[in-house]
Amino acid sequence: MQTRTNRRGHTEHFVEHQHLRLNDLKREARAFGLESKYLFKENIPEFPRPEFHVSHLKHDTDGRGLRGIRGDGGFRDPFPDGLVWWSLQVGPEEVEAADTRLLQTTYPGAGLQEGGFLWRFATSPAFLETSRLGSYRFSFPVQEVLQAYSQQFCAGAQPVMRVHETVLYKQEVMYVVLVHSPVNEENFSKYPLLADDPNAVCVYRDGKFLWRPEAMCETHRCELIYRRNRNQMEAWNRPVPQFYVWDHAAIALHVGKGQVLEFDADRLRQNLKYCHPDPVFYSQSSDSFDEAKDLVKSLWQEGLLEVERSLGQSLTASHIRLVLVGRTGVGKSSSGNTILGRKAFGTMNGTAGPPSGSCCLQRGEVFGRGVTIIDTPGLSETLDPAARNEIFRCINASDPAPLAILLVFRAESFPEAAGVIVKQVEEIFGRNVWGRTFVLLTQEDRAEPGVQSRAEPGVQSRAEPGVQSRAEPGVQSRLQEAGPELSALLSSRFQVLNVHPEDADRQQVWDLLHAVGEMVSDPASGGGSEKLLLKLREVTKTGQELQMSQFFELLLNRLLKPVSNRLLQNKSL
Repeated sequence: MQTRTNRRGHTEHFVEHQHLRLNDLKREARAFGLESKYLFKENIPEFPRPEFHVSHLKHDTDGRGLRGIRGDGGFRDPFPDGLVWWSLQVGPEEVEAADTRLLQTTYPGAGLQEGGFLWRFATSPAFLETSRLGSYRFSFPVQEVLQAYSQQFCAGAQPVMRVHETVLYKQEVMYVVLVHSPVNEENFSKYPLLADDPNAVCVYRDGKFLWRPEAMCETHRCELIYRRNRNQMEAWNRPVPQFYVWDHAAIALHVGKGQVLEFDADRLRQNLKYCHPDPVFYSQSSDSFDEAKDLVKSLWQEGLLEVERSLGQSLTASHIRLVLVGRTGVGKSSSGNTILGRKAFGTMNGTAGPPSGSCCLQRGEVFGRGVTIIDTPGLSETLDPAARNEIFRCINASDPAPLAILLVFRAESFPEAAGVIVKQVEEIFGRNVWGRTFVLLTQEDRAEPGVQSRAEPGVQSRAEPGVQSRAEPGVQSRLQEAGPELSALLSSRFQVLNVHPEDADRQQVWDLLHAVGEMVSDPASGGGSEKLLLKLREVTKTGQELQMSQFFELLLNRLLKPVSNRLLQNKSL
């Protein structure tokens, strides 16, 4: 083991020519006389050791780096080493596949396990949607990166991969794979070739990196439980988390001093997303989501910017139901068309919609997420029981998925009749509805730059932690008039949406779905926890009509039954 000072001025320990598993690394560290409260920690709760077949690489950078990448048309090392660094990006499909692989390895012949368990343990920075290095993340397929490297640096030949080193930080273990051109064989021959060894930490096979982490958690909030009588594995929440080292694999491509690994400008833009900062942040500054959208637009002129989604969001909220509620003429049908990106619903100014008093249900895939939209009859001065029953009928007939209410108003007339509508919404769905409600303010003129999902100045958005949001001044000045229910809701959950068919802004649509997804998956908002289960049961005991009880019981069975089952199982242990 050796020591050196890295570019951030910190001392790091490393072992060249090897990828040391944790037990071997502990022996090396003890022999070196190194003290580490994380590496040598004992009594760590049982956790899984899966094998991930990773098909994508990620490269994180800050605003300055993003400008450089756009200007260079690709990636280069600003330092003399001439190495372009990438990390493995484990996606939700790869977590699901590793889930199945580990289960069948543990219990040969076991069937599929609903819900999965690995994502509950994927708590280390290697799996997180946040970044320690900057607000911008490029994600490319492994094969695309290696092909570009082969063509630009290897004259079309296969790149050479080698075991470079194992690096130990305070709480982090990094396994480095070196990729170089065959021309530089003599310069790097001292490093062993990366062999397809079943016991190796990281290997390359068939266009993917196979990574076998030994410390995937960092923060151990769960313990792995083996249900041998059912051939299943589960994550059991622990009351007090434990902290351990975490490991990851990095890919260092040797390009040489000042050289650029080039990509087409459109491919750079297509593969770029925004990342919220990790609590441990190495860059000098981070950009808010609004600042990032402005910067990306200035560099590429067009295209929406997405926020990196967490594994939990991707695996538990891949489909969502949106119920459009509001008065006639506020733009419910136009909102549904704008979200789906097609003319799915009839509008007052277009083709005939569904028969008066009926709901209309349409489905589609939007930004990789399944979306079901239910367009409901317009609310009038008095609540029509038939309309309420029709809403329940359509929701009950839709596919089970997290459900959100989009309460629609015209931006220019908001908050006209807000008090009456609030009362009607509570009569339909119950007082607990506000935990699943998002307010949509529609407009039909050309969207003004910078008008997206907005919160009060100084109020942090629930969908974007730590980000200050901007609001359209005309709308902002009317928020105080909305009444206590909507005022509380609008402090963190509303969206201005341009529904003009020729001027729709897909960035607004993405912002809306991202914020709604955050809302329905947030236990604090009543979006899926045992607390919501108790709330819904309380609603069904209030003596409301049978349809109301049936509706919430259906939600209870479809959305919360897995939660209640896990609670009962844990209680019985």
